Amino acid sequence: MRNILQQKRNITPEKAVKILSKSGINIDKNDAEEVLELMYFLAKLIVDQNFKK
Repeated sequence: MRNILQQKRNITPEKAVKILSKSGINIDKNDAEEVLELMYFLAKLIVDQNFKK
């Protein structure tokens, strides 16, 4: 499942670290990967529940 979701990802963990550091949130690359994984999963879940019937 992880490979299927990663095909359409535009934000890399490195980009996420850079974006979050501008807001004062300091995380490492591994934590950024986990946060992105959760965010993409939740986004897909929301789209599936609300727009695919």
